[in-house]
Amino acid sequence: MNRDVKVSVLMLAYNQQQYVDEAIRSVVLQEADFDYELIIGDDGSSDATAERCREWQQRYLDRIRLLDHSDNVGLARNFVRTYREATGRYIAICEADDFWTDRHKLQIQADFLDSHPEYAMCFHRVVNYYEANGTKSLSNGGQRHEMTINDIALCNPITNVSVCYRRGVFGELPEWMDRVTSYDLVMHLLTLQYGKVYYMHRVMAVYRKLATSIWTGGDKARRAEISRKNRDLLIGYFADRNPEVCDILRRANALNCIDMANSMDDCGKHEEAGTYLQMVSQYKSDWSPAEIYRYRHNMVKSQRPRPMRRLLTACRAFVSKFIPLPRIR
Repeated sequence: MNRDVKVSVLMLAYNQQQYVDEAIRSVVLQEADFDYELIIGDDGSSDATAERCREWQQRYLDRIRLLDHSDNVGLARNFVRTYREATGRYIAICEADDFWTDRHKLQIQADFLDSHPEYAMCFHRVVNYYEANGTKSLSNGGQRHEMTINDIALCNPITNVSVCYRRGVFGELPEWMDRVTSYDLVMHLLTLQYGKVYYMHRVMAVYRKLATSIWTGGDKARRAEISRKNRDLLIGYFADRNPEVCDILRRANALNCIDMANSMDDCGKHEEAGTYLQMVSQYKSDWSPAEIYRYRHNMVKSQRPRPMRRLLTACRAFVSKFIPLPRIR
């Protein structure tokens, strides 16, 4: 295989035999004036995922590298061992249950990073596909085109299937990387120490929201816990490197705990709500009880149902069922 590649595409796979063909197809159909590689890290799948990947590899021996592992090590460790195989200047992500919809995606993103050295990464709009009921939505409505590490530390709007970033600008992966529950925010913040992030409004991928996935398959409490634990690791990493980012991550976790306290109270789980409120001071000890109350009140107010908006959202969701998913033809 030609090792002089510009973009390494990482595809993590585990028991996704019904999706992986479309994911791989969307990558190998990319049209670019540079070499790129697809590295598939199969995490010991027990179904036919690895077999499907081997068939694609035989068809594209100069393009696809398959890391066909017999052991199942989990998402984070699978990402680490797949990432370490990358040779490209840039990294793009297409996990095995997602797919790209624009055959020029890699060219567009690589060209942008080539000509804008002040940016460490870029991402684009995607179609969110809720497979359970067939509805669809578009991501990142009203998104600003330019953001910094501080913006992403507070709130991460980046869908993993849309990213393209400079490989290894931060050096080696941190030793705790295999302890994260999801790797996207960690990789974004590690990379954004060395430049800004640019948002492209063009839709170039489909992100499947599946009941079996680590993120979308869990309830709100599970997602909150994943976010909190990942930020805890980042807080330790940035404590000396960038105290401002560290403080923003602490603020994000404190707000996360307040939001969960409100949710627990709404469900009548007042003891759990109290536990979350106690955790707030672990992250923002300078917040007074009055400030915490104000944050709680403002969150409740901002999340209050608006009948007209709910009606419009329901109508859009219903109509979206009849709109076919975009695909590379």
